[in-house]
Amino acid sequence: MESITKSFVFSQPMLATWATCCILFGVSISLFGVDQGWITFVKAPSKDNTKQDIGDKDEKEETASRPDEKMDPETYKKFTDTLLQSDAAKECLNNPDEWKRVPYFWDGGKNDRSKALVPGTLHGPDRLSVEPVMFLNRDRKRFVVILHVGKRLCGHDGIVHGGVQATLFDEITARPAFWNLPRNIALTATLKVNYRRPVLADQILVFRTQLANLDGRKATVIAQLEDTKGNLLSDAESLYISPSNEKLLPDLSSHVKTIESVYPGNF
Repeated sequence: MESITKSFVFSQPMLATWATCCILFGVSISLFGVDQGWITFVKAPSKDNTKQDIGDKDEKEETASRPDEKMDPETYKKFTDTLLQSDAAKECLNNPDEWKRVPYFWDGGKNDRSKALVPGTLHGPDRLSVEPVMFLNRDRKRFVVILHVGKRLCGHDGIVHGGVQATLFDEITARPAFWNLPRNIALTATLKVNYRRPVLADQILVFRTQLANLDGRKATVIAQLEDTKGNLLSDAESLYISPSNEKLLPDLSSHVKTIESVYPGNF
């Protein structure tokens, strides 16, 4: 049997047709994939757009938590009036011969509050909502501080962070120390806090603090934290020392006298 082998040769027109069919087939598969969600084309953002997006995000985050964020004046006043209507405040206001209101944040405009922890970072909506209301006793050894603590100062959900309580104790127990130590200035040496009960957020709290012992440049101060019903939530004891190096911190004697003169009173 004769074997016949035939050679098949592609002509140039046939090659062109074959190539066209392959291209069309590839395009069809690609379009089908896009339609079915197999292939996603993403335009890479330009460097300028990326920087702009990051900048916008940072600006929004900063706006949401910046220290100078404040509520509107009317709401601020309502919060302050609520503090002044508390039983602790009324007790002081109704006894003007023994208690006098003094500003809590007053600094004479000399300091940038936005850089300070309590009047800056912790002060604002859902934090320390308004400036605390503070009363000074005639003996200048006792203070009462009333404040509202919001929902953004929590550790466990709905419970004020223990570190926030410690910070407030440190701030508030410093008042009797400043008023009684040499040059009316001091630094915290020790602070011990006893947490008695969970402190729920979004409520009015009352701090009562007093000088327990004064020994030269050392002052021991005690304090307790209560809710508006008088329930003890936590208590603390602090030791403050007035620095011997007078160049370390400025003398605040005149500052303390100025603070006492801001609100009228019987002493």
